[in-house]
Amino acid sequence: MKNKKIIDKDFVLVGITGGIGSGKTTAANYIAQLGYPVIYTDSLAKFVMNNDEYVKSQLKNYFGSEIYNSNGEIVAEKLSSIVFDINSNNDENLTRLNQIVHPPTIDLMMEEIEKLLEKGEKLIFVESALIYEAGLEDGFDYIIVIDADEEKRIERTATRLKLSSEEIRKRNSKQISTEYKRNMADFVIENNGDIEQMHKSIDFVLSLIKMA
Repeated sequence: MKNKKIIDKDFVLVGITGGIGSGKTTAANYIAQLGYPVIYTDSLAKFVMNNDEYVKSQLKNYFGSEIYNSNGEIVAEKLSSIVFDINSNNDENLTRLNQIVHPPTIDLMMEEIEKLLEKGEKLIFVESALIYEAGLEDGFDYIIVIDADEEKRIERTATRLKLSSEEIRKRNSKQISTEYKRNMADFVIENNGDIEQMHKSIDFVLSLIKMA
């Protein structure tokens, strides 16, 4: 989507992003509960890896057929263990994964946006961990970064994914720094408190976007 920002359009496209454990998906879910359309790129990427035969063959050739189970479904834990091997400082695996999966995922995201526009939607949200990493930032009217203290993010991720703090830090190191994302964002929501505080912050940001 980079350098393809639509001119003279009558809709608003908002990106939601943040580091691992920041709560970006929780924020996106709340926005969806309010009735706004939300596209989840993680779900699109998983769909691509499970259903695009060319992508599947590329992934198997590079990472090994064992990343798929007997039903032909991606084993995310296995793939992640290869890509984010804590004993390796080589980024080639992550680079190759992104090269294979990102293009068809972005194409699918654009298709979903077009479908929502055909339905008459005027305010569309896209939840994605890799907006900046994939060079998508120029395609959004606004970007909301969800952030939290590092220890809180590690604690949340360790609970959800059953990973060690070392593994989580390794994955975080593969993404663009939180400081860069905060500086580039239109809005930053701190998610260090309870869920009600996050909801109030989101409500405030939504009110600003709708007034613009």
